[in-house]
Amino acid sequence: MLNRSSTSCMGVGVGGDSCRRRYHQFSASVQQPCLLLSAHSPVNNTLYGHDNKFKRRGFVSSTTPINNAASASSSASSLMTQLKELRTLSGAPMVDCKKALTEMNGDIDKSLDWLRKHGTAKVSKKHSDRETTEGLVACAVSDDGKSASLIKVSSETDFAAKSETFIKLASHVAFATLNSKNTCSVTQDVLGFEYNSKSVQTVLDEAIVAIRENVGVSTAIKMETNNDNDNEDASLLAAYVHGKVGSDDDPNNQTQNNAGLAAAVVDISGKGVVSNPELAKEVGKKLAMHIVAAKPTYLNISNIPTELVKKEKELLKSQIIDSKKPPEVIERIINGRMKKFYSDICLVEQEHFVEEGNQKVSKVLADHGLAVSSFQLLSI
Repeated sequence: MLNRSSTSCMGVGVGGDSCRRRYHQFSASVQQPCLLLSAHSPVNNTLYGHDNKFKRRGFVSSTTPINNAASASSSASSLMTQLKELRTLSGAPMVDCKKALTEMNGDIDKSLDWLRKHGTAKVSKKHSDRETTEGLVACAVSDDGKSASLIKVSSETDFAAKSETFIKLASHVAFATLNSKNTCSVTQDVLGFEYNSKSVQTVLDEAIVAIRENVGVSTAIKMETNNDNDNEDASLLAAYVHGKVGSDDDPNNQTQNNAGLAAAVVDISGKGVVSNPELAKEVGKKLAMHIVAAKPTYLNISNIPTELVKKEKELLKSQIIDSKKPPEVIERIINGRMKKFYSDICLVEQEHFVEEGNQKVSKVLADHGLAVSSFQLLSI
């Protein structure tokens, strides 16, 4: 600043012109940096330091471009959108999704493949030795009733088994098995089966990544009946699922309501299939319900292994051998107890749980012109 004596030199008096010249030189030297840092002048960060520093001090106009903050914000927003999308599609942890996007340069489809490959391997290595005592069973029956599938998928916890991802896995395996060309037990081939152009292996890998548990297909069975519906031996397949998960009201219920805690598929045949197929289907469904409840092991007495029958008779005889009863009485007692044994394990010898009157299954079916050829039962 100018002191008082300098100011007085600017007035009229001795040395006025000299002082006035010195004042203008001093003013120009102070203002020069401001001219260099005006709104229309480029800022040399090497000479003057960081541009933000000068902006805070008022030397740089607010219209001067400082950095690319808007672009960075947009990039971060795009990354979060991709993370959210990948997380929704895969169900994988956010950390894994971020790593996948980084490895695959933001490509969602490639990131999904990366997660399936690395996520499945990681989880399988970590959890492969854990027991899978929980899970779901599912079944699917063709529209014409000529083929059906029955499968079981396993998990470590019932919490995982009730998740939407696991339910969809069970349904996918059931429909993929139904659409396969194989018959009977197809567990060893099931991973290669497809439904809606998606293999069981792919859906299983996705489920493992999302659920983070030891998950697998325990059993896969396909049943077929080749009898023509125009003859007396016509047959059809009927099924029942107990303890269903998912909702029948779901618009995609085809892949939602065919899984539960237990399921049975039964093959019934006879004149009743031809005369009244809808009634035959209903009778078959009730029989499947009975099978889930009664849990028979064999279809009829002739299916029981001879050794098992012999062993049971010997056991019963040993229990009453010291009763001092006549041999013919002992024989009658053994035969009576064997009937109870047969009714416990043979389907056609059991009292029908669903139908009224406590009639045998064989009698109920005969009244409708039907007979049962085979059945399959799976449960958790």
